[in-house]
Amino acid sequence: MANKREEDDKSDEDNLDDEELPAARKKKITINAPEEDEEVSASPKTRLQLVFYYTKLVFLCSIWLIIAVLLPTMPSEKNDGCLTTIFPKQTKTIIIDPKFTTRDSLGIRVYGPFLVSAHATSVDQGANKHMKVTLEKVLYAADGESITNVIVVAKIQHFLLSISEQTAPTAPVKMYGYFGLTNFSVAETKNKVQLRLRLETNIDTELTIKYFVERALDSNTCIVLGALVLAFLYVSIVWELVNRTFVSVIAATLAIAILGFMRAWPDLTKIITWMDTETLLLLFGMMILVGVLAESGIFDYFAVQAYRMSRGHIWPMVNTLCFFTATLSAFVDSVTMMLLITPLIVKLCEVMQADPVLVLMFLVIYANIGAASTPVGDPPNIIITTNSFIASHNVHFGNFMLHTLPCVLLALVQTYIQIRLTFRKLGVPYMADAQSEMRMGTHAWERAAAAIQPYNTDTRQLRDVLIQKAHRVKRHIRRIGRRRTTTADYHETLDNLRSSYGIRNKMLLIKSVIAFAFVMTLFFLHSVHGLHQLTLGECALMGAILLLILADVNDMEAILGRVEWSTLIFFGSLFVLMEALTEIGIIAVLGNMVEDLVRSVDEKQRLFVALQLLLWVSAIASAFLDNIPVTTMMIRIVISLSQNKELHLPLHPLVWALALGACFGGNGTLIGGSANVVTAGVAEQHGYTFTFKRFFIVGFPIMIGNVIITSIYLYVCHIVYEWHDPPIS
Repeated sequence: MANKREEDDKSDEDNLDDEELPAARKKKITINAPEEDEEVSASPKTRLQLVFYYTKLVFLCSIWLIIAVLLPTMPSEKNDGCLTTIFPKQTKTIIIDPKFTTRDSLGIRVYGPFLVSAHATSVDQGANKHMKVTLEKVLYAADGESITNVIVVAKIQHFLLSISEQTAPTAPVKMYGYFGLTNFSVAETKNKVQLRLRLETNIDTELTIKYFVERALDSNTCIVLGALVLAFLYVSIVWELVNRTFVSVIAATLAIAILGFMRAWPDLTKIITWMDTETLLLLFGMMILVGVLAESGIFDYFAVQAYRMSRGHIWPMVNTLCFFTATLSAFVDSVTMMLLITPLIVKLCEVMQADPVLVLMFLVIYANIGAASTPVGDPPNIIITTNSFIASHNVHFGNFMLHTLPCVLLALVQTYIQIRLTFRKLGVPYMADAQSEMRMGTHAWERAAAAIQPYNTDTRQLRDVLIQKAHRVKRHIRRIGRRRTTTADYHETLDNLRSSYGIRNKMLLIKSVIAFAFVMTLFFLHSVHGLHQLTLGECALMGAILLLILADVNDMEAILGRVEWSTLIFFGSLFVLMEALTEIGIIAVLGNMVEDLVRSVDEKQRLFVALQLLLWVSAIASAFLDNIPVTTMMIRIVISLSQNKELHLPLHPLVWALALGACFGGNGTLIGGSANVVTAGVAEQHGYTFTFKRFFIVGFPIMIGNVIITSIYLYVCHIVYEWHDPPIS
């Protein structure tokens, strides 16, 4: 069998260009482009492929046409809004401009001390602090002054308030109210009929708000439209119909068009604020740092050392790296951790002939789990612990870690057992050295070809040559892709690696270590109260600037070429898409569902039901909607449930359920967590592609196991032993 493999390998090398073959055959196979028959290269597309191609083209053109029609027809009137104050035991009346009644529904957007950043509810809030808004039709007599009748023409909307003597003033929260007009027509505005909003509160202090009256579509219609946009995004990514960055841009633009059509056009400033600039800055800064650091050869050196310590065995190396990643991700956020470790893992897997994609999936899953144990490990935890209401009710670094760490440890053990049982027979698939080397060469050639501008005949020919080489190598990889090679002798391989890989630029390494030490110091200080003046993104950017100064970089274009711009654009588009869907009402539906279900059960079972709903809803929603917008929405639901005097629920268990659910839910799909997308982007730079389906097959079952373990943990701690403070009085 060994002789047979050697003959196959030799036959593969015979297919390479004679001019490109090295004079002497070496252990490390060089990147060469195999020649192939013209008939194979120019094979025409099948009928099915042509049908699929034109179907996709027509579908995308249809979406483009929808956007092109919706954007110009959006309402463009400027609505500056109005400030008003509602005094205790008094009613405030707002007259509706007839121009907002061109549809059979009306919307109101308000900013103030509200509890839930979502849509208002038509359910009577009883003793809870709230503002009640009633839409009325006022009929005047013939003289136009005396009122003959007042009719309520829509369901009364209730806006929960967060006013409390114990909490400091907070930034205004945005809320939406929707009024479906019944027993009213637009023609009535010409016949001595007037629409007005009546505002009143049940609190003992005055309430100042800013309100905008807007056009609106039926809320159910908007939710259906938003769901269709989300379905388009997932179908395109799952079946790889369109590049995920491109499809995220299309979906975000379509969501903005729908949002503008249902209410008013969101201006560019508002759209930019939807992007999480801290995350984007963090990614940009760390990509530059990692790109410059890689030039020193430090990742090659660490890969050789890891191979030496594991003595060439795959699983010991994977286990060590997974638990190391989980531990460090708790203190250095998971996104930064994966940016740092992904190049090392790719190089190490190539050295050990392992599948980098599968190993990176294991590592990012462990990173998301480990990051759940501290307030600074994952973006959802940062969102939760920096909320002013949560922070003012004794949720700090110490008790957060005290309550989440035991569950995280149980989840790590469960994940380890589940991975080993799932892959006990398959192990970690091996890959041929030639395959891994050629992937990197193909990716480099494609990027180089894309960067060449066809100004003249020479540049066009150079670009064509690179594209043809990449095409031939891809076909060659498919031919040898299923072949397994025998593992070389450990000591011989280690000697070869030591001679080929190592530190290439010690001075650059020293400068990079200085910049990284500066950034990591700022990261650790970020978790100390009073010392986090800079955001994580600003810390990374300052470190990148310091390294560029120390390294005396002249070719800035080459440095920027190492930034994974497609990942940054994907993140930016995803943030815009999710914020638009939040305003449309997709995520609000989840929150209202949780509240309604908790209200419907017996008082003795409410805490158990609330914990399970928050955990499972946040986990499943985070897997498919990204855990950052889901956490932003669900934290308001947590506050609402804890402040509802009728429910009598403690705050802390609800916070732990949300934090664990959102972080573990990030393992469900490729776009569930920020670390997943970052890892996929860096891996693609090295020639390895993450697919949505493969990540889902590996990550989703593990996520379900994590949530089951967490369900049991929360039940034992907070239902059986009641390990929490009493409810807020």
